Amino acid sequence: MWGVFVQKCQLETRMTIKSCSSLSKRAIEDVLNLESVCMDHDNLQGSFFLDPSLNFNHRIKSFFLLYDKSNLISMLSMFIPTELEAEITAYTLPKFRGKGFFKSLLAKAVKELGEFNVPEVLFVCESSSVAGKRVVDSFEAGYDHTEYYMSLDNVSYTSLQEYRLRLLKVEKKDLEKTIITNMKVFSDSYEESENLIINRFKLKHREQFLGILGEVIIGIVSVNLEGEGVSIFGLGIEPEYRCKGYGKELLHLIIDNLLQRGRSEINIEVNSENAEALKLYKSTGFHIEIAYEYYRLKLVKEVIEKLSSQSS
Repeated sequence: MWGVFVQKCQLETRMTIKSCSSLSKRAIEDVLNLESVCMDHDNLQGSFFLDPSLNFNHRIKSFFLLYDKSNLISMLSMFIPTELEAEITAYTLPKFRGKGFFKSLLAKAVKELGEFNVPEVLFVCESSSVAGKRVVDSFEAGYDHTEYYMSLDNVSYTSLQEYRLRLLKVEKKDLEKTIITNMKVFSDSYEESENLIINRFKLKHREQFLGILGEVIIGIVSVNLEGEGVSIFGLGIEPEYRCKGYGKELLHLIIDNLLQRGRSEINIEVNSENAEALKLYKSTGFHIEIAYEYYRLKLVKEVIEKLSSQSS
C-alpha cells in the first residue's frame, strides 16, 4: 500500500494545470492530438470548440489544460456566448481516467466562472458517449436538450425557382440595424445582440447577412467559413413574418450563395425542441450526423464546495 501511495504522490507532483483565454499554436496541436486519441477510443465524431472570439467577455479564461510533465492528458474548454451559462466540453486520455483529473479542471473552470458571475454550466456530451454520460451522472446534472449537427446532401438539394427575399451582406454601416434585427428575431437584449454582432464582424472567417423583403429587413443569418466546411448559424425571421415561407427562402438563399462560391460542405445545427426548423432542414437536404446532449448544472454553493473538496 505504501508503494502505491508513493507512486500516486509522484504522479500528482508532475501534474500542472494551465488556464488561458486563448490557445497558442503548440497548445492547439496538443489539444487536437488528445482529441484524436479520445475520439478513436470512444468512437466519437465531435470536437472541441476552440474559438473564444464569441465569448461574452474576452478576459475570461475558457481553456484548462492538465499536463503530465510536457504531455497533455486532459483538457476542458468552455463556450460562453452570454453571461447566463457556459457550455463545457472535455476529454481525458483513456489510461488517465478515473483519477479525478476532470474534476480538478472543472473546479478551476467553475472558480473562473464565479469571477464573472456565470450561474450555470451545460455539459455537452455526444449521445453515444458512455464515458461522458457516466461523468455527467456523477454530478447529477439534469438533461436539458439535444442539438443535432447536420450536413447538406448536395444531391438532395434543389434551389427555389423564385425568391421574394434578397440577401444583404452586413458591412460596418449596417451594424446598428443588424443588432436591432437580432434582438427582434431571438428576443435578446440590446447588449447581448451588440456583443454577438460586433464580435462576429471582427472575424474575417465569419459573415453576416440580412434578409430583405422589398426594402424591409425581416431576417438574419450568419456563416462560419473557417476550414473546408461551412457552418450556417443564427438564422431567423422576425416574429411578424414567420409561417409565410420566408425562413425557407432565407435558408435557400444562403445555401445558393455558398454553393456559387464553391463551398459545398455545408453544416447547420438545430435544437431538438425546434421541430419546425428540424423539419425545414431535413426537407432542404440536411441529414443528422451527430447528436449532442446537453445537461444543465446550477453552480450553487453546495456544488462549488463539493468540487473544491474533491479537487483538493
